[in-house]
Amino acid sequence: MLSNPAIRLAFSLRPLLWLCLAFALAGCKQDLYSKLVESDANDMLAVLLEANIDASKASPDGKTWTVSVESDDMGAALQVLRSNGLPARAHTSLGDVFKKDGLISTPTEERVRFIHGVSQELAATLSAIDGVITARVHVVLPNNDPLAENVKPSSASVFIKHRPEANVATLTPVVRNLVMRSVEGLSYDNVNVTVVAASPFELPERLTAARKPAVSLPVMAMLGLLACLLGVLGVALLRPQWLPAPVRGPAGKLLGRAGEPAQEPSA
Repeated sequence: MLSNPAIRLAFSLRPLLWLCLAFALAGCKQDLYSKLVESDANDMLAVLLEANIDASKASPDGKTWTVSVESDDMGAALQVLRSNGLPARAHTSLGDVFKKDGLISTPTEERVRFIHGVSQELAATLSAIDGVITARVHVVLPNNDPLAENVKPSSASVFIKHRPEANVATLTPVVRNLVMRSVEGLSYDNVNVTVVAASPFELPERLTAARKPAVSLPVMAMLGLLACLLGVLGVALLRPQWLPAPVRGPAGKLLGRAGEPAQEPSA
């Protein structure tokens, strides 16, 4: 049944082939984040590649995207993305806040939803500034009595966290002016802006030394071993004339002469 020497040798090498496959799978990539929009996946991919982390993106369903890295880089990849404020925090727009749901809202609910929507819109605008990791805006609109003599002024607080190399603090007057003109009844002096630089993140030495190869070292080693085994198999089957007789003889005894009929034992 297994008279072909190549088939016999292939069956004998099955354990080694399974071992090679196990090492190859060990170097495969794992999903880091899934169900992403393409813009977020592109931002994450750019940051990871800049940090010398081998990353890739794919769309399993054609609608959402998945970012994958090697299992050994999972921890470093998470820290790199976190230090860059990725994945970006989703902000609610005014259109989403006041989406018609068939229910009648009270004036208080409408007012709270309006304040939340304005805060989210401003946070999304500030997050688009180069170097900003995250931005939060808290708007306070007092519920003043129209007949009252003393009117409480509106106020706003802005928190911005930026990358260490970005000089966002110089934009404080611009940020205050932007928030002031976005909220009715808000004065420039009642806008407080807090700017904080993120702590610098140091990459592991193995990532900063040089860009990693596209294939991990364990996979490269196992592929090299497999290539050597296939080469030995080919030489043993072909038994070229340049092969020394002491080596060609044992190989012939081990594998048999391919294509030659078996000799019947003498009487």
